[in-house]
Amino acid sequence: MGIRNRILQGMETHIGDWSLLSQLARWGVTLSESQRARLQQYLDHLYAVNQQMNLTRVPPEQAVGRHLLDSLCLLAVYTPPEGASALDIGSGAGLPGVPIAIARPDLKFTLLDSHGKTVHFLQETCKLLNLNAVAVQARAEAWAQTPEAREAFDLVTARAVAKMPALTELMTPFLKVGGTGLALKSIHELDEIRAAEPAARILGASLTVQTIEFETEQGTVQRAVAVLHKVRPTPPQYPRSWAQITKRPLGVKA
Repeated sequence: MGIRNRILQGMETHIGDWSLLSQLARWGVTLSESQRARLQQYLDHLYAVNQQMNLTRVPPEQAVGRHLLDSLCLLAVYTPPEGASALDIGSGAGLPGVPIAIARPDLKFTLLDSHGKTVHFLQETCKLLNLNAVAVQARAEAWAQTPEAREAFDLVTARAVAKMPALTELMTPFLKVGGTGLALKSIHELDEIRAAEPAARILGASLTVQTIEFETEQGTVQRAVAVLHKVRPTPPQYPRSWAQITKRPLGVKA
């Protein structure tokens, strides 16, 4: 038995409380046994690779709630249409993109990250789990200006990427008119989300916020989800360079 297989075998019994997934039913999310097995395989793979590179600091015994449910709760906020094109910005360890891609295999997912090692992990993950997904290495603000990516997606997701005014400028140019962006935020970041409303208007979107509550291995948590609705094309000068985005957040008074 190889080292990686021994790591997987030793960790399988320590990953989270799988009974927590029963909460998905009230969100209208139904998983087959095959999908549950793929979620297990994803976490096993994630924590095996995490021995060599820093993909997550969440201990495996908290992974079902803090990784899987924290990703899949987006499907309680919005149900993407069948066969929609989806983009996960700053995908990192594949969150929230990979769990959603497993739960909704009809979606055509792109997992975007700027770091080569992370993208290699995502490419391995897509192949291992036979996901309807590809991993792309690029900076979001640069890739959004390319013909294949600009206003090309029905759904854009993000988790733990940037403050909402900056994140709005990164996400909105990727959305088709009529598309939806979902950004996972802390319940304590409501003011930060609302501060991005002027940016959303400039970029051709409306911005609302929804809250959701669910159980994790550590108890009840609340999450805020910033919801972008694309209503008109984004002006061509956006997104700006990352230096400009961070130095002068769009719509935020100095």
